[in-house]
Amino acid sequence: MSTNSSCHLLSHVLYLSGYSIISTLGLIMNIIAIYLFIHVNQLRSPTIVYMKNLAIADLLLICTVPLKIYSYTIEPSTINSNLQFWICNVFGSFLLLNMYSSIFLLTCISFDRYLAVCFPLRSRRLRQKAPWICVGVWFLNGISVIVNSIIFIEGSNTNHSCLNGRPPFVTQKGPTIGAIGIGFLVPLVVMVISSVAMLKSMNQSHVVQEGLVNRVKVIRMLATNTAIFLLCFLPYHLVLLFYQFMDNCFLEEAYQFTLLTACCNTVLDPFAYYFTTDTIRNVVREEIKAGKKFLELSDHSSEKNRPIISS
Repeated sequence: MSTNSSCHLLSHVLYLSGYSIISTLGLIMNIIAIYLFIHVNQLRSPTIVYMKNLAIADLLLICTVPLKIYSYTIEPSTINSNLQFWICNVFGSFLLLNMYSSIFLLTCISFDRYLAVCFPLRSRRLRQKAPWICVGVWFLNGISVIVNSIIFIEGSNTNHSCLNGRPPFVTQKGPTIGAIGIGFLVPLVVMVISSVAMLKSMNQSHVVQEGLVNRVKVIRMLATNTAIFLLCFLPYHLVLLFYQFMDNCFLEEAYQFTLLTACCNTVLDPFAYYFTTDTIRNVVREEIKAGKKFLELSDHSSEKNRPIISS
């Protein structure tokens, strides 16, 4: 991979700012999300199980983002090649783990909503297996990360310079076809088919007609999941596809930029939890009200206890 300065078409300030924002906001928002998922008793549905695992995947990636920030604060030529290798491999592995865990979990959320709306009784047993499905997602993604690490180690034998460049696997057809096909296109097809089928069947669904499932909330959730999916992960996989036909400085810069957009899902996912889950939204509102009331009581108490100074 090239580290030629002529390939750096965008300022490093853009990347430093972007990753810093992602690291700060993502850490705070995902910690809050995990806390709510664990401590709020009402949050126990199969969909919440997927959201909880999604928050954990986001948090794992956020913990490695400082490595990426560090890589943009130095010149690759000034850092030891073994440290370069360690930074690239750790960040790249957690990025792939987060990316494809997010892709499959977002797909699971859409498919779970489809089952809940279209087959509420027949799918009950399958939906209750959400924890085991999440275990399967983590296992499969763990295997893919191990394979990627092996490819990375083999590719590093000829070139250790990987900071601000591209990893070896993006120009290898086998891993790339697997990433685009199994990791992106198959989940996208499942998400689109389940979403369209759900929207068509909601007019005849008993659970919707009886008010057991909120139609507006379901549509909002589908739109949010699809938007996050396409905004964060489509550009990255398009770049992987283009790498099979060309390799130039513009594409290398595009790869770095799409890595940044892929990491944005760690910030966007908590917004999805808030806007698509009534319970979380209500809890957050109650916490804000309680905080305001506490501040008001504190101010009132301080005013009451303040000594009167006579002139």
